[in-house]
Amino acid sequence: MIIAATASAIFASAATFDFSSDSQDFNIGDELVADLRIDSQGVSINAAQGTIRFSPDVLEAQSADRSASVFNFWLQEPTIDNSRGTISFTAGSTSGFSGAALEVLKINFRVKGTGQSSISLSDGAVTASDGSGTNVLVGTRGIDIESSEESLSGTQVTVSPAPVPPVTQITRPVVPATGLPSRPEVIVEAYPDSEAWYGFSLPFLVRWPLPDDILAVATQIDRSPNSEPARSEGLFNNKAFPALGDGIWYLHIQFRNNIGWGPVAHYRIAVDTIPPVPFDISFSSGPSSTDPSPRVSYESADSLSGLIGYSVQIDRGDVQSVEESSLMIPLQSPGKHSIRIVARDRAGNSTERTTELDVLPIESPTIDFFTRSVFVGEGGFEARGKSMPDYSVLVSLNDSNNVQALSSVVQVGADGEWSVRFDEPLKRGRYTFIVVAKDSRGALSLPIASETITASARPILVLGGLNITPEVFFIAIIIALIGAFAFGWFARKSSKEQRMRRIVIAKRDIVNVFNELEENLSVLTESMKKEGEDRKHEMQYRIGKIGENIAKTKKYIVKGVEEIETKKK
Repeated sequence: MIIAATASAIFASAATFDFSSDSQDFNIGDELVADLRIDSQGVSINAAQGTIRFSPDVLEAQSADRSASVFNFWLQEPTIDNSRGTISFTAGSTSGFSGAALEVLKINFRVKGTGQSSISLSDGAVTASDGSGTNVLVGTRGIDIESSEESLSGTQVTVSPAPVPPVTQITRPVVPATGLPSRPEVIVEAYPDSEAWYGFSLPFLVRWPLPDDILAVATQIDRSPNSEPARSEGLFNNKAFPALGDGIWYLHIQFRNNIGWGPVAHYRIAVDTIPPVPFDISFSSGPSSTDPSPRVSYESADSLSGLIGYSVQIDRGDVQSVEESSLMIPLQSPGKHSIRIVARDRAGNSTERTTELDVLPIESPTIDFFTRSVFVGEGGFEARGKSMPDYSVLVSLNDSNNVQALSSVVQVGADGEWSVRFDEPLKRGRYTFIVVAKDSRGALSLPIASETITASARPILVLGGLNITPEVFFIAIIIALIGAFAFGWFARKSSKEQRMRRIVIAKRDIVNVFNELEENLSVLTESMKKEGEDRKHEMQYRIGKIGENIAKTKKYIVKGVEEIETKKK
């Protein structure tokens, strides 16, 4: 029987599960070790879960080894169910890890039958160590297996999770050589630097320029730096190799021409897919104290490529790179601070740990007196209070936008008293006086703030306890002028309106008098046409009325005109 396998993958810019096999050739009944790893692709992770699936007719799971896993606690131990062909697990870690091949499990299978199978993962999740449990899993790479009855021996089994294509032979005319071949120039694009360490393992292609006189090429890969290839493999200028395990490997390539074999080229390939070991973080004064600048200690290790150093980040500040396993933390303000430390090896793998430092405040000072109001441009602010004799006090005046206008540092006297005076002029506005105690270590207290302080202009006079400033004085004058103008305008307008009303009334009364005269004259004219005693009496009455109206009109007109002239003046 022959079992041939291919691999399928989903590549993305976040974590993936990858299966690989420890070998290519087996016999029926032998064990096949499938290695489950995570490629975090630069993301720091701290937990994973999933269900491994396989065909129980072709494979039988013997055990699941987690001894080399990056995870150090298991919420669900690897649980094998050969009747269903599943292995379930849930794992986590107190540290974060980053790497291209983070070990999760090694599953030992027994090859027991023919047919098709795959070793794959479903219901998976990979959690980032970002404090939010973000699932960063985007894909998996499994092993697809197919078996048939085609082997002449009847027992040979070939498993190739990542099939390596055969070499392509070159046929060309023979060119005679004048000497032995030169040492081959080796080109490995996947591992371009022979002196470097790499944090990934994958099938790779090796190329070399082929001189015209070369008749044969021999290659070999092992862990010895000085091996020589055992035999010729034909004439070709490139060859694919399977993924390598962790450690240092050496690729050996040699040319032969018609004179003989030339020197061997030895190419080093160093693979380290295991992140540095987890570590603890400790502080010289404990995780909670008044020490604002404790020494933080941490120590990891890496047995393959070795540690290149550590990265330390406090809260969301800049990342500091250090080589030592301890660091004096810069001065920190009171409160809780996040300390994140990442250990990195030379292959680019990393292990991180985050902890919390609680800096407790020292005793706060008191403010016993302060100047509540000052004049703009004159200064003269004073304050005093109490604190510990060996402390200094940081004092500041902040404006309404909390921008520091004035500041100073004063020493507390042996009697525990402190005082400060600012003679610098202040701008108009409202201020707050803030004091913070500081000890010889640089530890700080919580800030103490005063009530509001007012900076205003000096008054030019005081009326009944009311301060009249230049601004208020000029504003009052402006208001008075505006009021006087408005009053004059209103009075003039009112007088004019009264005159107009009197003229209208006079016109009305004059019209009424003349209407009555017209009426009396009309009646008198008609009476003159009549005869008798009645006509005489009627004429006397009407003439009397006309006289009254004329006298009345004369008096009213003279009086009305006099009043209008008086108002006009």
